[in-house]
Amino acid sequence: MGASYEMELLDRWRLLADRQLIKLRLREQRVLSLLAVQGPVSRRRMAGMLWPDSTEARAADSLRVSLCHIHQQCAGVIRCDDGWVEIDPAVGIDLHRLRHRLQQVLLAPSAQSTPEDFFLRIRQLLPDWDEPWLFEEQEALRQLQLRALEARSLQLLNLGLQEQAWQLAQNALRLDPMRESAASLSARAESGQGNNASATAGLLQFISRLKSELGVEPSPELLHTLTQLRGA
Repeated sequence: MGASYEMELLDRWRLLADRQLIKLRLREQRVLSLLAVQGPVSRRRMAGMLWPDSTEARAADSLRVSLCHIHQQCAGVIRCDDGWVEIDPAVGIDLHRLRHRLQQVLLAPSAQSTPEDFFLRIRQLLPDWDEPWLFEEQEALRQLQLRALEARSLQLLNLGLQEQAWQLAQNALRLDPMRESAASLSARAESGQGNNASATAGLLQFISRLKSELGVEPSPELLHTLTQLRGA
């Protein structure tokens, strides 16, 4: 029976076999990460994505060498078939689990389904990597976390759990300091805790930053929140 593999892509890169750390060169890490993020990829496309500045022949050779190293050091992690390569479905990948849980929050939110501490830690997809093929996936994860944070914050707000709602709205603002919907949720939750003056002042500062830093006017929804705070 083969080893049980776990791949970690959130915040740092690690590969574990039966809970033991496997050390791979960066080039093999890049191969496995691309497959984990993209899904099955043809050898030709993968070589071009990983070594865009090399000739087609040299990129193909670099990929071949990397795949050989992976087979030698962690047999069973990948599958190759008819010019295509993929991560074995049995390999656990933390990115996939996080995506699934965040999507569940959006599709079927429940007050009891996901504890708040799950939302209090912002996760990043290989934040220290500078790979063109990774940028879109990094942004997609950021947006998914933002939507889930706001959905849960709004739910807590409607349940009267103002402090918890504020914490999650603040986490969303850490991910996107200029996000109007998160600023609105944060202000409403702060006001609900009896800090209406502070919430109003904070929202006015946010609107001022929108104008000075982005050159945009606040949305009607944000202005509606401000009107509600001023009337409270």
